[in-house]
Amino acid sequence: MKKLTISIVSALFLAGLFLSPILAAAQTTTQDNQLLKRLTNVAKEGGFQTEGEQATTPFIIGTVIGAFLGFLGITFIVIMIMAGFEYMRARGNEEEIHKAVASIREAIIGLVVAMSAYAVWNFIFRNIILK
Repeated sequence: MKKLTISIVSALFLAGLFLSPILAAAQTTTQDNQLLKRLTNVAKEGGFQTEGEQATTPFIIGTVIGAFLGFLGITFIVIMIMAGFEYMRARGNEEEIHKAVASIREAIIGLVVAMSAYAVWNFIFRNIILK
């Protein structure tokens, strides 16, 4: 029960952390517009393209999905490290070794699924949505 409570609190904390920029969004003022113009001028002088299209809905969705899939990659690394520690702490106990190996196997399967999803999304995004 304690692990479930900790998991729920951690999930709520992370959700709040990721949603806090939405809550902190403010209206633009003339001072913000002046700052944006100065930053745009600096970008132009630096050789960056500033006259591009505005962010379209498919582009925003693609960015969100790409970030989510990147988060899945980070999750894979964390699970692999935790499973490796479990494997090292097993000290020859067959049951604990089996649990650690199962965690590693499941993490690898999850990585393959995430990479497949990324490949499919990348194909759809580049060849269908952007054209």
